[in-house]
Amino acid sequence: MMRTRIRRRSRRGLGIGFSLLVTLGALGPANMMGQVPGGPFRGQPGGDPASRGSGTQWDLGGTFSVMAPQGQFGSFVGEGFGAAFTALLGFADSPAFRIRLDAGYVNYGAETLGVPVFAATDRILTDIVTRNNVGYLGLGPEIRLPYGPVQPFVNGFAGLGYFFTVSSVEHGWQPHESYDYGTTVNFDDVRPAYGFGGGLAIPIKRSAKLVMLRLEAQYRRHGRTEYLVPGSIVEDGFGGSSFSPIASDVDFVLFQVGVTFGV
Repeated sequence: MMRTRIRRRSRRGLGIGFSLLVTLGALGPANMMGQVPGGPFRGQPGGDPASRGSGTQWDLGGTFSVMAPQGQFGSFVGEGFGAAFTALLGFADSPAFRIRLDAGYVNYGAETLGVPVFAATDRILTDIVTRNNVGYLGLGPEIRLPYGPVQPFVNGFAGLGYFFTVSSVEHGWQPHESYDYGTTVNFDDVRPAYGFGGGLAIPIKRSAKLVMLRLEAQYRRHGRTEYLVPGSIVEDGFGGSSFSPIASDVDFVLFQVGVTFGV
């Protein structure tokens, strides 16, 4: 006998992400204005790496992401949550131009299946947790106005999207068992991706190691993709299971809040 507990999510990602960006964008500039030498648009401060000599400058950081599915993809899944790593390569003789690399991960659904440890009884259960995820990479240019307390930017990219569903045994029935015991990739698909984005960069520390708060939205397109959602894997009652992947165009918007550090 099997007992399934499925956690469902609402589809409010678009509203959550938009409200997050608007609120932080409104509060950030007001709090940072006094920290920018010379006031807005009066030249790059001497401590900013982009204003010094020739050479390159790396900015590294991370973001928290809210995924809002669009179009056909939004008909099958709700919002997702994840994180990303961002690397920006700048050039001293072109302070407005950067090359940007993103590597991120979003989870958009999960379900938990309680299965008996012993065939004779279901009084002792262990959990099999199945998660539906998207991993992504993107590489492309970013152009940012490099002066002032609030610096708008736009970017574009080409890359890959990796859609994968994994199942793990969790909450072992013996105390000494690990929390996560065994993981299997049930289904995956890789697709090329491209898209564009934009946002605001707000300096929160002006020095040789510039620190920036970044608020942005990025639109990603992956074309025709196969993927699983909660309920796509069905057990046959005899130890086997079947898969019913969904095939659709996959578009989504990532709303991101993050910080980058000059290195």
